[in-house]
Order: sequence, then structure tokens, then C-alpha cells
Amino acid sequence: MASGKVDVGGWITEAWELYKANFALLCVATLVAALLGGLTCGVLAGPLWAGLTLIILRVSRKQEPVPQIGDVFKGFDFFLQALILGVVVALAYAVASSLPVVGPVAGILISPLVMFAMALLVDRKMDFWPALMASFEKAKTEYVSLLVVCLLGHLISMAGALLCGVGVILTAPFSAIVSVVAYRHLFEGPEAEAVPVVEAAMAPTQA
Repeated sequence: MASGKVDVGGWITEAWELYKANFALLCVATLVAALLGGLTCGVLAGPLWAGLTLIILRVSRKQEPVPQIGDVFKGFDFFLQALILGVVVALAYAVASSLPVVGPVAGILISPLVMFAMALLVDRKMDFWPALMASFEKAKTEYVSLLVVCLLGHLISMAGALLCGVGVILTAPFSAIVSVVAYRHLFEGPEAEAVPVVEAAMAPTQA
């Protein structure tokens, strides 16, 4: 699947098709993650983000068995590393947001640099810091194009807010789906498409 180059339109379209095909699963899993993350003051946000990423990876690879909503809790298998990653990313956003001039748009400027970290953590079982560094190294080579991808993903994810805020529950998963689609295109080996779906979870990937 790895293409080596960013295809903004193609990736957004691919993410949209993945979103439509798994609409109920991804929306409810995202809602569960958001509610529990909020109720625990963010303590569970990282591990639940990890679980959501695992679900998206599985549906994107068409792996069996089909993921269930409860699989969002499989992120707890990476509890400590996912927790630290979530805290570090949140702190980075908070610090950047306090900067003059760029503060209001700091989040979107940082997004391309960290967008692959959670997928690397759960898919390749990397610790949080190597995952962040690998994400940064990959993203910096295609930063502008990935910035456009992130911006479009965030805009679609937030589009539901136009429906009195309620609709954001329906569109929120889209940004996470875009990150997984981008991850698969840039990090997986070209033979990834040929891996049998039952064995895909065990198959090594290539940078």
C-alpha cells in the first residue's frame, strides 16, 4: 500500500469511504472514548485513543474477526505508553497554543508531526518517544501536504458542530480515520495489500 507520496484527494476520499462503510461502529466507539476520557479528566484518553486506532486499523485492513465497539478497550493493552503519549501531545498543543501569533492555529500546525505516533505505538508496539520521533521524521519530509490532509480531516470532523453541536458526534471519527489512512500509505510495505487478512495483524511492516 505504501505510495511514498501524499495524495491529498485520494486519501481523503479513501478515509470517507472507510468512514461510510463503518459508520455506526466508529461513531459509537469514538463516543465511548470521548465520554470516558472526559469523565476521567483525560486519564483514559490516551489508552482509549489507542483502542480506537486499533479498530480503524483493523477495518482498514478488512481483518477478521470484525472489530466490535468493546475493542476500544483493547487500547488498555498499551495503557502506560498510550497514557504518556496522550499527555505529551496534549501538553505540546497547550504550550503551542500559548504562543503569540501562531497560538490560535497551533494545534493544526502540530498535527502533521504527531499524526502517526499512536498508530506506530499500537501497530508496531513502539514506546511513546520512539513513536513520536518516527512520526516527526516521516512527517517533516511531506509537512505541507500532510498539513493540508490534517486540515481537511479536522474540518470534516468538526463539521457536525454546525448541527447545534450534536452532529459532531457523527463526524468526530473522521480525523482519526485520515491519520490511519495516511499511516498505512506512508509506513506499510508495498506487499501489505497481499497479506491474508487473518494474518495481517501478525505481519511485520516496513518503513
